[in-house]
Amino acid sequence: MKYTTLFSIFCFCVSTLFAQSIPITFQVNMSYQIEQGRFNPNSSTLDIAGTFNGWNGASSKLTDADGDEIYEITVNGFTEGETIEFKFRRNGNWDGSEEFPGGGDNRKYTVAAADNEPLYWYNDEVDPNGAPLAGFSVTDNRVYEESLVYFNNTSAGQVSSYRWEFEGGFPSTSDEQSPVVRYRNPGTYDVTLTVSGNGMSSEMILENYLIVEERDLTEVEWWNESVFYEIFVRSFYDSDGDGIGDFNGIIEKLDYLNDGDPNTTDDLGVTGIWLMPIHESPSYHGYDVIDYRSINPDYGTMEDFQRFLEAAHNRGIRVIIDYVVNHTSTQHPWFQNAVSGASADKRGYYNWRNTKPNYDGPWGQEVWHGSPSGFYYGVFWGGMPDLNYRTPEVKEEIFEIADFWLEDIGVDGFRLDAVKYIVEDGDKLEDTEATFEFFRDFHGHHKATDSESFTVGEAWTSTDKIRPYVEDDGIDFCFDFDLGYAMIDALNSGNANRTMQQLQRIYNVYPHMQYGTFLSNHDQERVMTTFRGDEQKMKTAASIYLTSPGVPFLYYGEEIGMRGTKPDEFIRTPMQWSGRQSAGFTTGFPWIALESFYTVYNVEDEEADPNSILNWYKTLIHIRENEPILQTGTFQTLPNDARSVVSFIRQQGEASIVTLINVSASPVSNFTVDFKLSQIFSKNYEAENLVDGTIDIFTVDDNDLLSNVNLGAYETRIYKLNGTTSTKEENRVSNWLIYPNPSSCMMTIELPADYRGDYQFQLTDISGKTTRRGQLDAIGSDRIPFDLTGLPKGVYFLKVQDLGVKKVVLQ
Repeated sequence: MKYTTLFSIFCFCVSTLFAQSIPITFQVNMSYQIEQGRFNPNSSTLDIAGTFNGWNGASSKLTDADGDEIYEITVNGFTEGETIEFKFRRNGNWDGSEEFPGGGDNRKYTVAAADNEPLYWYNDEVDPNGAPLAGFSVTDNRVYEESLVYFNNTSAGQVSSYRWEFEGGFPSTSDEQSPVVRYRNPGTYDVTLTVSGNGMSSEMILENYLIVEERDLTEVEWWNESVFYEIFVRSFYDSDGDGIGDFNGIIEKLDYLNDGDPNTTDDLGVTGIWLMPIHESPSYHGYDVIDYRSINPDYGTMEDFQRFLEAAHNRGIRVIIDYVVNHTSTQHPWFQNAVSGASADKRGYYNWRNTKPNYDGPWGQEVWHGSPSGFYYGVFWGGMPDLNYRTPEVKEEIFEIADFWLEDIGVDGFRLDAVKYIVEDGDKLEDTEATFEFFRDFHGHHKATDSESFTVGEAWTSTDKIRPYVEDDGIDFCFDFDLGYAMIDALNSGNANRTMQQLQRIYNVYPHMQYGTFLSNHDQERVMTTFRGDEQKMKTAASIYLTSPGVPFLYYGEEIGMRGTKPDEFIRTPMQWSGRQSAGFTTGFPWIALESFYTVYNVEDEEADPNSILNWYKTLIHIRENEPILQTGTFQTLPNDARSVVSFIRQQGEASIVTLINVSASPVSNFTVDFKLSQIFSKNYEAENLVDGTIDIFTVDDNDLLSNVNLGAYETRIYKLNGTTSTKEENRVSNWLIYPNPSSCMMTIELPADYRGDYQFQLTDISGKTTRRGQLDAIGSDRIPFDLTGLPKGVYFLKVQDLGVKKVVLQ
């Protein structure tokens, strides 16, 4: 979540015979930040730095004298017409946390004389008359986000409550008073603001305030049509009997992954491969690189790799390789040179200190490591010194190496390791603005080299902290770890709510469909172990992420139910091809002991079992491959009244696929699915279950509800709605008309004279809580009385939606 803070500015004006000197009181409502644990009133500080104090906020600290969690400071000496710039800072830092993560733009304000009229400020523009401001456009498939900021002067009374309604937007949470709102659908939207305090309340509707340009949401990247498979070369298949997997071994097993024939279904069906590090390295895993342009001799030669690459491309499989740009091995020639002394040519390629700095790493680890020539920085351990990207030559080297693999060798892109730690800023070791800037530069470079190349980043953190990496032409997309955790939690708890929320959240907040989905990877306990060997949980978890948006990634062996837990070597054991000696991985002795269940869970036996985990994965992947809607269609969760059911709809044009998944070991009966947020009209639909080919009839009633639905334990149904699907007219759901505040216990709603039908209404109080909802009967009348008797005093939003898909106009 962005650090969203509410700002109020109260202006005082003193008239004199000469120039006015105007004090300004800056107020910041920190209640939400305190509630969320992001600001400690006992130890944290706030100040304001700007053009009026030389951008030094040390002497301009805000205080909360009355303990109401609204911090303020009054600054003197402003003149009417003066334009100032400023930012609020937490703990006096310029570390990207001021205002919003990444810093954001400076706030701008033109000082005006007090006139008892509220001012409304959106982004950095102020209209002193309080009139609606010009909208702005969103292009290049990014979702616009901002916070609305309210200004008022003290003569209007102390402001204590704010509430915004962003039409058609997606607030990050429903309870924020100043939500960061994202718009995914094109159109023109209104913003409604209500302010209360000291017996005063006011509301303004900013009509046509935000304009989001039309964009083609079917225009996605090639990787959105792919399913990727992560391979640890050492453990996949050994072609020469030395106990270590190699490129020739992968070539032999390519038909298992994808035989190149779209008409067959006995292969797994993946169309992308991610190779864990393939470069020369002193370690078994390869994440400490000695030579970025080399091939690990355990895996073969560069010629072997190129044969593998050609064979994969001939089958329509794209290949990306792990690119470890954060650090090298201490055995890398760069470091061997750098450690030789302060005058070494490559000394600046790494970070050095004469004395050990007094701070630890992000998880409390040692990050400064001793050597005969000084202390060097390595966030992971002493054998992996971090590169110093403040030395221009380092970035040039890394960019040239990327060119080598894209142009000379022909890979399709890179999985970028440990992207959070690329550039440090003092003792801020992760998520720095310089790191975001590095990836923006890298994006421009590799796209210029190969416009179809792509990058996927490992930012092992929350969705909110991942977002800056993929915005503004940074990394193409990152893996979303929060979804992986949510899916596993759903199967272990039988509660689908967290997964439903996270599925919708990541679809809303990332650039359109640009995120990677997965259950686990080479750094995490294998999912079959997490599920305690429960095959049904494995299958059901796969159902969720292989039918939802994003780019799916399978970790090798996941599809057969391989187990494994830490240490890392034991979650990277050899692939289990059969139940025979050495699991069919090698004719020799495997480089590490096999996972103990290989005689039960292996490719050979599972291919022969139609109910196996492997054949379920094949079914799901081929359904996804044959149904473009599941690859690139829009996404919307469908509310339901069953605690254990994940339900959502994918749509493209007039085609729709509805997925229903029970994450519980218990059947669910007679539950209801709500289609109001979809583009489905009330009617009967012929629904083909793509899992087994059976046909059901969907009856969506006049309230947009599908009732009396039943699902068995851990059952998945993937319904394709056949025939011509009626679609709702544009903005049917989001086109609510927001009425002014009622002034008495009875108001009249005037409706268009050319339509008689039903209208849905929702009455919301100032906190955002819905107090009443229902339908208005407009048959025979275009004027409907609306009774507010019994409601407490206060400010309310009345929203009316036309169920007949006619524009509702307030007369």
